Amino acid sequence: MKRKGFAFILLLIPAVLIFVIWERAPLKGEDWSKQTLYVGLLDIWYGVSTDKRAHALWIDDDSSEGIFTVKKIADDININPTFAVIADKMEDQVADSLASWQRHGAGIVLHGLRHERWKDWDENQIRRDIRQSIIRLHEQGFDTTKILKFIIPPHGCNTSAIRKVIYEEGYQMISGASLINPDRQVFQLGRIAITPQTDTVVMRKTLQKAYNRNAFVIFSTHSSIPSWFSEEKTRQIISIAKEIGFEFKFCD
Repeated sequence: MKRKGFAFILLLIPAVLIFVIWERAPLKGEDWSKQTLYVGLLDIWYGVSTDKRAHALWIDDDSSEGIFTVKKIADDININPTFAVIADKMEDQVADSLASWQRHGAGIVLHGLRHERWKDWDENQIRRDIRQSIIRLHEQGFDTTKILKFIIPPHGCNTSAIRKVIYEEGYQMISGASLINPDRQVFQLGRIAITPQTDTVVMRKTLQKAYNRNAFVIFSTHSSIPSWFSEEKTRQIISIAKEIGFEFKFCD
């Protein structure tokens, strides 16, 4: 009998933790991962939001030809998009356009020099990749003093070495966790993907819950991969977030 009671408690603990994370910061259930639970637990420890209102950021990954569709959507909705750039793998037209858009308010964040897997690298290799990315972007005409202080590790890699270097370099880390953040101050941030399968009704409910808590939502798209990207769904979700009242500007 005692064993059954102990087993029940062991099963109950993760269930309670998941429930608390769900209530603390909305999750996208179909995209749960080890990182989602890990970062969610850190967010619980962090406490309540210190932001006075809800914020959102839309980041499109990989800097390919899809950026032109992203820019059109953002212009139509009247927000500034953010692009996660692979510094040494951009076509000239893409790099020139992004550098120009940056001068007019678009955000740029780092996503690796050549999108290589950092999980097997040591700290020196990761640090070198970050710093070489900055140099390469400067060569292509970007204002590297205005690059947003976020890093998205390539392929969603998340190791202690990656976290240590990103922290020491003065950035926040956007992890592979599929959740909404309590505010803009936490170190490891999660984000919510917009894909062709995204349910707009469910997303509206999730975003309203996040808005009521002054949370920080980071939307993720991959316009570089057509099967992962929907112009219609992206336009709908970003419009819903703006309608609800999210501030699409990281700095006040």
